[in-house]
Order: sequence, then C-alpha cells, then structure tokens
Amino acid sequence: MKVAVSSTGTTLDAAVHGLFGRCDFLLVIDTDTEAVKPLKNEFADAAAGAGTGCAQAVIKEGVQSVVSGQFGPNAYEVLKSAGLKMYCAPQGLSVRAALDKLTAGTLRTMEIKRF
Repeated sequence: MKVAVSSTGTTLDAAVHGLFGRCDFLLVIDTDTEAVKPLKNEFADAAAGAGTGCAQAVIKEGVQSVVSGQFGPNAYEVLKSAGLKMYCAPQGLSVRAALDKLTAGTLRTMEIKRF
C-alpha cells in the first residue's frame, strides 16, 4: 500500500506536519517495500489553494491513504472524492511512529460532518 504523510522533513524520523496543505514535505511510502519518496510541497506558501494542490499531488502519486495532523475542508473534499482514506496523527509524532499506528489500526480517521 502507498501512503502519503505530511512531514517537516525528508526522512521517517521527521515529525508529522500539523497542516496538510502547508507541510514542508510529503513523504510517499510504499509500506510493502518500505521505499520512501520525499516530495517538496510546492504549494506550502501559496496564497490560496495549498490544500487542493497538495491533494492533487498525492493523488498523482497513486496513494491509497494520507496521514497528517489536520486537513482543511478543500483538501478533504478533493481527497475524499478520489477515494483516499485520511488519518489524523497526534502532534509530535514522527512519520515512522504514525506509520506504525496506521498499520496497527490506531490512527483516527478524518471525517468532516456536514449539517
């Protein structure tokens, strides 16, 4: 399975970034082979559309799941419409620890409730 994690750095020891669209890097990890592909987030400093651009970037990478601290509503809608699962990682967690929690099934899924 391929997973994208918003990150503060380019390795599994970096922290999960708190904001999906404003993260420094996206780490695309193949959980079967443990291959890691770091992507610089070109949308991090965008005046608008950072979450949407970031979401489109991970969709192009063919991931099935995304992990971040938080997802904005626009990124959420783009990822949801593409069929990706979103998970929220607690603050201060490393990418490696977040992946461990993901495989253990203990990360909270992201849901936005509409009223």
